[in-house]
Amino acid sequence: MSDLDWQRVITLPGRSDFSSLNQWLAEHQVKHRFTLEGDSQILWVLDPELVEPAREAASQWMKSDAGVDGTIGVARHLKPSIKLNQPFAPITLICLLFSFVGFALVELNWNYSLFLYYYRVPAFSDISDQWYNLRQGEYWRVLSPIFLHYGAVHIIFNALWLWFLGTRVESVFGPIVLATLVLITGVISNTAQAIVSFPIPFGGMSGVVYALFAYVWLVGVVSKIPAFQLPPALFPLMVAFMLISWFGAFDWLAGGEVADTAHTVGFVSGLLCGATTLLLIGSKRESH
Repeated sequence: MSDLDWQRVITLPGRSDFSSLNQWLAEHQVKHRFTLEGDSQILWVLDPELVEPAREAASQWMKSDAGVDGTIGVARHLKPSIKLNQPFAPITLICLLFSFVGFALVELNWNYSLFLYYYRVPAFSDISDQWYNLRQGEYWRVLSPIFLHYGAVHIIFNALWLWFLGTRVESVFGPIVLATLVLITGVISNTAQAIVSFPIPFGGMSGVVYALFAYVWLVGVVSKIPAFQLPPALFPLMVAFMLISWFGAFDWLAGGEVADTAHTVGFVSGLLCGATTLLLIGSKRESH
C-alpha cells in the first residue's frame, strides 16, 4: 500500500504516550499509523469509513488524559508500542554505496576515468568533442559521473540529501520509481553539464539530489502525501542556494567550480517528473 491510500484522521500532541490509543485501534482491527508533523503527531487510518470512529476515539482519548479512564477500554498498565516507520530503501542504499566508492576512487587517485563522461578525447581533430567516448560504445558514461565525488563536503552533502529524499520516494512509490528517477535525471543533468564543461571533468550526485528535491516538493504540495511534506522554508532556501551558486559563491567550499548546470537542469527535470507523476496519480484516481 502507498501513502495515497491513507486517510488523515486527527492531529495529536507530539509528546504524548499513544500506547493506549494504539492498542485500542489494534484490538478493534483498525489499520492505522502515526506520522510526525512538526511538533505534532498525525493519526492516519486505511479505511475511509473508519475515519470518524477513529477521530471520536482519539478525541475521547485526549479528554480522558491518555484514555486511562476506560472510555476506549484500555488499561493504564499497557506497555508502549514502538512502530518503526523507516522503510527499507534498496535503491537509495545502492546509490549511496556507489557514491562512496566513487569518492574513495577520487580520494585515493585510483583510475576513476572509467566513470567520467569523457576521457582521452583526441585533441586538435574533428572528433575532439564530449561525445567521443559515447561513440566508442561506452554508454555507461552518461550516468556514471553521478557517483564521483570530490572532497568530504561534497560526498557528505549529497549523501545526507540522497538519504533524506530517496527514502521518501521509495517509501511512497517503491524502488522502481526511484531507480527510474535517478536514471532519467542523472542522464539529463550529466549530459547538460557535459555540454558546457568540456573538456573539464565533473562528477557528483547533486544534479539528482536537486531533481529529487524538486520532485518531492511538487508532488507533496499538490497531492498532500504525508511523507512528501517538507518544511515550508526549505524550498526557497534550496532555490536561493542554487541561484547564488551560479555566481561562484560556493566554489571555494567545493574546491573547484560547482556544476551549476547539472543542478539547475536536474531541478527542472525533477519538476517535470513530478508533474508526470501527478498526472498519473490523477488518472489512477479517475479510473477508480
